[in-house]
Amino acid sequence: MSYKVLALKYRPTSFDEVVGQTNVTRTLRNALERGKIGHAFLLSGARGVGKTTTARILAKALNCARAEGPTASPCSTRTDADRATACDSCREIADGKSLDVQEIDGASNNSVDQVRELRESARYSPARDRFKIWIIDEVHMLSTGAFNALLKTLEEPPPRVKFIFATTEYHKIPETILSRCQQYDFRMIPARELQLHLRNVADQEKIRVSDAALALIARAAEGSVRDGLSLFDQVLAFTGDEIPDADVAGLLGLVDRELLHRASKAIVEGDSLAMLELVEGLADYGADYRNFVRELLLHLREILLVKLAPEESPLLAPILPEELERLRALAGALSEEDLLRGLDVLTRAEGELRSASDPRVALDLVLLKLVQMRRLLPFAELVARVERVIGGAPAALPAPRPAPARLPALFDAPPARSAVAAAPRSPAAGASRRAEPAEGGPTLPVPSPAGPAQVLLAKMIGLCHDRPSLAAPLRAATVRLEGDTLLVEVPADFVAFGAMHADEYRDLARKAAGKSLHVKIAAGGVAAADEPAPSSPEDERRQKLRGEVEKEPAVQEALDLFDGRVADVREAKASGEDS
Repeated sequence: MSYKVLALKYRPTSFDEVVGQTNVTRTLRNALERGKIGHAFLLSGARGVGKTTTARILAKALNCARAEGPTASPCSTRTDADRATACDSCREIADGKSLDVQEIDGASNNSVDQVRELRESARYSPARDRFKIWIIDEVHMLSTGAFNALLKTLEEPPPRVKFIFATTEYHKIPETILSRCQQYDFRMIPARELQLHLRNVADQEKIRVSDAALALIARAAEGSVRDGLSLFDQVLAFTGDEIPDADVAGLLGLVDRELLHRASKAIVEGDSLAMLELVEGLADYGADYRNFVRELLLHLREILLVKLAPEESPLLAPILPEELERLRALAGALSEEDLLRGLDVLTRAEGELRSASDPRVALDLVLLKLVQMRRLLPFAELVARVERVIGGAPAALPAPRPAPARLPALFDAPPARSAVAAAPRSPAAGASRRAEPAEGGPTLPVPSPAGPAQVLLAKMIGLCHDRPSLAAPLRAATVRLEGDTLLVEVPADFVAFGAMHADEYRDLARKAAGKSLHVKIAAGGVAAADEPAPSSPEDERRQKLRGEVEKEPAVQEALDLFDGRVADVREAKASGEDS
């Protein structure tokens, strides 16, 4: 007897055996039991999820001779014993030999003339069975003319005629056809559900295989039952009735899970060299780089699920228990932002590798980018640092991200290096002393104590968030509080600007102090590093010109917009002068 492949041997013959399509089978069973049966059905979904199989079961249910009418439990034809007791109609439908159930391929029967023949045949009563049924597979392949020729018959067919359409490309079917059919959408089969189905098949075939190997096959099937059984057949052809785990990944062209964990470990530790060595290993093995990127993408998604989902969440059901512990360690070391950035980079890289002139170099760049991205600051931290700078405080160094305590034990990673964070500086500190450096660490600034005048100056700078140009002279100023007068000494190049905005500085001082103060702006303060003190009449003339330029409304608006200062001024030459 010839060998029968698993996809055919375990093809469902009843609604109960259909894998993963509970909503569809329940609706059809209820319609059959209550006698509310439509005349046209459209079954749509991806390949290998049960569309044609369900169409045949529905045809058997409509024509089964064991019942007095349509039944939700037609004869089973799985085993030889079942076939011996099945009615002629169910047995012939299962074998594709029924005169009253015609299964048509839409790709090769798509012309207007062939649809006209179908219409003519529909006028006659069934030869033997209860209904005359047409199953048209890949119905989207029919031509526009063929669809139009079918419209009238599909809308008002003879009483004993039923149409069952199946398609993988629902969007190509005209709306006029869709509106005349009951539509059933078939979903992709979850990996966990497909794994359980493969386990059932393995037990019936007496095949020794681990759950980990079945999980790899189910994952490679990408939601298709037929693909999963075909891959299972392929593995059996190589290994026999006992399947070692190590052979499955190699036979299916899958990426070893250890390589994925090595890649994620390199991301956590910021180890660029380890990532390059990983690519070298892939090149020696002859692995498909795009396949590796797809597998790493799914790996990062699993880490994200482990990070976000509670322990009992169904989202974690497809992940093997022995994998969860390692994934939890990685989830603790990587932030949600890290994972989202990594998923985004890998999603774009998978398409770019297709057209890359040197895929290996492209993969190097992608993986090194994943390593370097961990050094990026979160956007919220960047905004906070900008706000501190605008308020007059220096941007603090970000705190280092500690690796999870369990990561070194699980992944044999070196201990995390210690880092020293800088102490914050007061925005109004005039002079600071240097702290004694830690062993091997940097010398860190320690703020000097701030008096009431310095505190008042810091508050004034903080109030300038809408007018950064007003804050620029204050940041370079020294202040003294003499009774009700605040003496603000600014660099000479800011004196003219300060006099022009004296009223605004008075208002800032009043808001900061909570009472009215006189503000006196004079030359002094801390000279700008790139602006030496005037030492010649030419320098004095240029500083005076700078003050006039800073009074211009357009210049003030530009300074406020970009938080800038006038770096230099030059007189424009009159027209006609030599350049």
